[in-house]
Amino acid sequence: MKITKTYFMVMAADVARGANFYRKAFGLTTKYESPFWTELSADGATIALHHGGGDEARDTGLGFYVDDLEAACDAVKAAGGKIAKEPEDRTGEGIRLATAVDSEGNRFSLAQPVGQASSR
Repeated sequence: MKITKTYFMVMAADVARGANFYRKAFGLTTKYESPFWTELSADGATIALHHGGGDEARDTGLGFYVDDLEAACDAVKAAGGKIAKEPEDRTGEGIRLATAVDSEGNRFSLAQPVGQASSR
């Protein structure tokens, strides 16, 4: 047996809107697109949006390491998402961490390694 693909799935009430959020906020590229299942590529990973999400915010476990946490938070807001928890230092974890919410109510993490200079 051979694994042929690994993906991280998040639910979306509107798959096209959710895919547009990730393309606009993070520059993800489309691998496959339909109204019920869309796959986006991010640094070798596949993020799949599956039709069926509701209105309530939900945790996903999805996370992105970025080189500029404040810029990533700004990009989330500009793409129609929100920041649920502003960036904070995580003592002992070696990161600054924020919690974001996409256009479909999926909570995800944004992290920047401590000591990595941002562009600001």
